[in-house]
Amino acid sequence: MRNKDVRIIICLILSAILSVIPGCATQKATLPIENSLPQSKLEYYNDSFDKLREDLWDRAGYLPREEQVKNFKQADMRFDNGKLIIRTHTGSFSKAGLSSKYALRGNFDIQLNCRMDFIKGISGMDQVFTFGVYDKSLKKGELSFAIIGLFIEGGFNTGYLFGNCAVNGINKRGSSHRTENFNGTFRIVRSGKTVSTFYKNAEATEWAQINNFQVTDKDMMIGFQLRNFFLNRTIIEAKHSISAEVDSLKINAAREIIEEEI
Repeated sequence: MRNKDVRIIICLILSAILSVIPGCATQKATLPIENSLPQSKLEYYNDSFDKLREDLWDRAGYLPREEQVKNFKQADMRFDNGKLIIRTHTGSFSKAGLSSKYALRGNFDIQLNCRMDFIKGISGMDQVFTFGVYDKSLKKGELSFAIIGLFIEGGFNTGYLFGNCAVNGINKRGSSHRTENFNGTFRIVRSGKTVSTFYKNAEATEWAQINNFQVTDKDMMIGFQLRNFFLNRTIIEAKHSISAEVDSLKINAAREIIEEEI
């Protein structure tokens, strides 16, 4: 599969919000990754988001529905004081994000520092931020992925910090934790085919686990995105703009990193 086609599939999955189950158990995370590349080789792929690293990232912009394409504005992405700030537009479907130009092979441990302050009770739009890893080798409809993120459905006051996955195109329900905002770090760790998602609030000292999925041991790409709609939404008002801040991405460990073919 060509890398361009792979990234289109990733954008499609980034646009999807899966069913969630309120209430999750949290636990401490002790996650050693054996036989990792040395930090001297991983440092190149870490990103402090001082500017757009075009050697590392592609912009995510695929839309799955004709109704969304007809009324769409790419969300703004700007870099300010060492942070990537994504902000949606009003009056239309709007989203923006990045997907990696490289893939992680074998076991890995990655984390994203980010912040979202969503708005309670607004209707006519949704609020979604996701951070995930995606199997790049499968065809559309057969993709495996795991994500962690935050969402508030239009018209509701309660948001959820959630995790979900799909295996060979079959969705698996994940757990969630009620919250309306997040300021901290999302973490994704893979060991064999097991992909675990964690979070840690800025003031916390311990990691809390959202999910532990059996997904895939194939090469996986990284992506994150902010948007103001769920996949099945066909009508949008979007009277409010929403934003997210991304502070840094760090690869704590990885057996191997595969760069895209030129």
